Parts: sequence; C-alpha cells; structure tokens
Amino acid sequence: MNSSTSLEDYTITSWPNAVALVMMILNSFIGLLFNSFIIYSFITDHKQKTSFNLICVFRSINNNLIILLLAIVYLPATVLGYSIYPPMVETVLLTTALNLKVYNEFQSIYLSINRLVAIYFPLRYNLFFGIKATLAFHILYYLDRVRNLTFENIDRGNTSKYMLYSVKHLAYGGILVTPDGMFYWAVGLVIFPFFVNAFTFARFYYLKNQASQNSEKFNNAKKNMSMFVQTVIQDSLFSVSVIFTLKMNTLIDHRFYTFFSQTFLWQSIHVIDGIIMILFNERLSIGKNKRISPKENSQKNTSTVAATVPHTAPTSHLPVVH
Repeated sequence: MNSSTSLEDYTITSWPNAVALVMMILNSFIGLLFNSFIIYSFITDHKQKTSFNLICVFRSINNNLIILLLAIVYLPATVLGYSIYPPMVETVLLTTALNLKVYNEFQSIYLSINRLVAIYFPLRYNLFFGIKATLAFHILYYLDRVRNLTFENIDRGNTSKYMLYSVKHLAYGGILVTPDGMFYWAVGLVIFPFFVNAFTFARFYYLKNQASQNSEKFNNAKKNMSMFVQTVIQDSLFSVSVIFTLKMNTLIDHRFYTFFSQTFLWQSIHVIDGIIMILFNERLSIGKNKRISPKENSQKNTSTVAATVPHTAPTSHLPVVH
C-alpha cells in the first residue's frame, strides 16, 4: 500500500470498503435468519428435542453470536475508517468470536464421534450422547471457553497485545502469518474427524447392503446416511477456513483479497453452517416435506440427527431415527 495513502482511502468512499460492507451486511442477515430458524424450531417443536438437534442449536447460537460480534466491530470501522471501540473492548469482542469458532471446531469432532457411536453402539447411544449428557458436555465446554477467554484477555491487557480490526486490510490482525505448528494443529483437527467419518461410512455401507430396498432397515440406513452427510459437510467447513485464513491469505497483495480470505470466509462458514442444518432438517426443509407423504410424516419422529434403538432391538440393526 502506498505510504501516501490517505485515511479516506480506508473509508466507505473506497470501493473495497463499499463492496465489503454490502457483502458483510447481506451475509449477516442470511446467517442470522437461517441459524435463528434452527433455534426457534427446537424451542417450539417438542419433536425436535433430541440430542443431535441440541448440538445443532448450540452451533446455531454460536454462529449467530459470531456473526453479531463481527458485525458490531467490522461494520462501523469499514464505514468510518477507524474503530469506535477502545482497544481492550475490541480485543474482548474479537477473542470472544474466535473462542466461539474454536468451540464449533471441536464440536465437529464431538459430532463425528456421536455418529460413530450411534451406528456401532446404538444400545449405548443414550448413555453417552443422550440429551442430558449432551447438555452437560456443552455446559462444561462453555465454561472452559470462558476460562480460556478470561486468562487470554488478562494476558493481552497486561502486555498490550491487542487483537484489532485493521481497516487497511479489512481483517482482524492485518495479514496473518501463521506459524507452521499452528497450521499443522489445525490440519490435525480436520484429519481426525475424517478418519472417524470413514469408519462410520464403512458401517453404514455394510448395513445398507444387507437390507432390501423396501425394508425398514433400508429406510433407516437412508435416514442415517443423510445425517452422516450433514456431519461430513459441516466438518469440511473448518478445513476451508483453515486453508484460506492461515495459508492462502497471502497469495494476492490486495486489501480486498485479505478481506475475502480472512473476514468474508470466516463469516461465511457460520452462514453456510446454518443453511446446511436447515437443508438436512426434515421439519424445516421444504424439499423434504414435499417428498414425504402425510402418513410417513405422522409416523416419523422428525429429528434429523439423533439415533437410538429400542432395548429389544438386535445390535446388528441400524438405529431407528427419532
């Protein structure tokens, strides 16, 4: 960037700021809308109250909080060319968003293990992944994030190492140069769910081939496969974020590319996450509702994700979706 660049070049009068502002506003609106649908459906529909749907609710809450935190920090600064918050306040807001993002990343691993247990050990599913166990796990993990956030910001305040939104680069921290160790750790968080999902898919494939296409077992296999696909797609969002934010953000030396790779994609993964949960939710997906007959709709329990079996069912069967 030219040293003679004026402050006005970093305000709404410049095209990168204007386009970035519109993209962030539209993204925020879409993300808040779809994630709120998931939360509202869980609260108002008792048939949605399953452990896996509870996981989706926590993801949606985190997604909305991240979208809101990014909006209240990024939007005013993108318009004005400077932050309206004191450095420590802005640091707390951005580190909160990052900790919620980490929460969802680790929750993806939890989600993969959830599917693995559901398909391999259906009779033990409620013990380890019932709605009470799921709620307890998430409360404990929220407390851990609060602990981490508190100590991190105490340290940042004492050392004046603030995390701030750069109006020059339209991204927090400017151009991020990530140590290889951090990148490898992030890649590991992507690879682990991949192997878990591979074992889950192998079991799905085996059980699906053992059933005739008209049997209840085959129908359960199709439903469980839908849940599995949802899990895999949600896991892949983190890998996209890691690749662009930590490595590909330096490919092009332009502030709008920095915005796209570090800010817009970060915001977008939480928007897309909400859309994915809507598409795979049988209550909320319009396309699925059209394909389900009234009789089937009255018989099925509408959870898109939780899976258990009656205690009298043989363990070789696919868990019934409910």
